[in-house]
Amino acid sequence: MSIEFFTRLPLHGETQFLPGDPRNRGDWHASPQSTGAVSGFQVGDPFTYIDYLGQIARAAEINGFGGALMVNAASGEEPWTVCSLLARETRTLNYVSAFQPYHYSPWVAVQQAATYQRASGNRLIWNIINGGSDTVQRQVGDFSDHDERYERAIEFMDVVKGYWHSENFHYNGRFYKAEGGGLRGPQKKAELPLICTAGSSIPAREFAARHADFYLMRAEHPDEIRALIADIRERALKYGRSAIRFGLSIDVITRETEELALTEAKRFFDEGVAKGAAKAVAAHAGLRSARTLSYEHELRSKEDSRPFDDFFIYPNVWAGFSYIGIPPGLALVGSYANVVARIREYNALGIELFFLAGYPHLEEAYRLGEHILPHFRGERKPLRRIASDAPVQRAAGA
Repeated sequence: MSIEFFTRLPLHGETQFLPGDPRNRGDWHASPQSTGAVSGFQVGDPFTYIDYLGQIARAAEINGFGGALMVNAASGEEPWTVCSLLARETRTLNYVSAFQPYHYSPWVAVQQAATYQRASGNRLIWNIINGGSDTVQRQVGDFSDHDERYERAIEFMDVVKGYWHSENFHYNGRFYKAEGGGLRGPQKKAELPLICTAGSSIPAREFAARHADFYLMRAEHPDEIRALIADIRERALKYGRSAIRFGLSIDVITRETEELALTEAKRFFDEGVAKGAAKAVAAHAGLRSARTLSYEHELRSKEDSRPFDDFFIYPNVWAGFSYIGIPPGLALVGSYANVVARIREYNALGIELFFLAGYPHLEEAYRLGEHILPHFRGERKPLRRIASDAPVQRAAGA
C-alpha cells in the first residue's frame, strides 16, 4: 500500500506552548506583552505572521512533505487566501484548503479553483467541511441544521463537477440551479482539485462515500480506525466507487529516545494542568457537535484529575493533547523507531495519507523530515485521482 505525508500550517498562531500563550510566535493571543517572534503585527510591518507561515511551508517542502493542510476556523486566518499567497513561494508543495459550501457558490468555487490550478501547476486540494458546531455556524450566519448542511454539500459537489466537466451544464436541485454554465477556454486545462472531507456522522459518511477522494479521520485506537474504514468503503460501493482512500491527522512528539519524547509531552501536559486547561475544554464542550470519539468519552466519564500515563490509548498514541485543548487531540509520542512503527501499523489498516505536525511547526518540520520521512522513501507516491472513480452526478432536475 502506498503512503504519503502532508503537514499542517497553524493558521491561528503557533503552539509551542498552550494556545493563546504570549510566548508563542505570532499575534494570535490576547496579551499585548508578547515575547514570541512576529508578535507585534501592524499593517505595513516588513515581516508578518503570514511570512512565518511561508517559512514553515518552505521548510515542509525542503524536508520532503507532499503538501500542507490549512485548517479552517472562524478564529484563524482564511485558508484559501493563505494557500494562494504561499503557492507562489513554493515550487512543489500541495495545499489543502478547508472550506464550507456555505462560503461560496459552486461557480465561484469552480472559477477560483481553476485559476489557482493554472497559476500553481494543479497544487490545490479541497477539504470540504460542514461545521463542527451549530453555535459557531450561527455566529458566521449559517442557520442550516447539521443534516441539511450535508444535503447542501452533496448538491454543491454535484454542481461543481458538472460545471468543471461541461460547458453547458444544467441542474435543478433544492439548494442550487444551473442553466448552461461551465468552464470554457484555457480554464478547462485545469484539474479538478482532489476532494477530501471528514466527519463521522451518517450524513458525513454518505457525503464522503459519494464525492470524496480521501476521507480524513482524527486518530483513534486502531480497532476504531479499522471499523470506520470498512464502513466508508461499503457506503462508497453503493455509488459504484471502489477507490476512496483514507487520511489521518495526528501530531507527533518524537525524539531519539522514548524518555526524551515523553519528557516533552509531559511538559505540555503539566503546563496545561497547572493552568486549568482541562476545565476550560470541558466548559466549551457544548459548543461542539462533532462526534465524541471513544477515547474522549472514556476520558470525560472519569474523574477530572488523571495522571499523564492514563492518556495513552495505545502504545505511543497519546490523548493528552485532547485533554488540554490542543487539536486534533492525539499525538504519536515516542522514539523515532517507535513512531515509524506506529505509522506503518496505521498504514496497514488502510491509511495512505498522513498529516503530521509538531510544535513549533518550523523546527519540527525539519525533525520529521530528517528522522521519520526517510524511512518511507521507496513507498511514497504523489496524490492522484484514481481514474476508475468517475464523477458521480445527479441528473438535471433531480
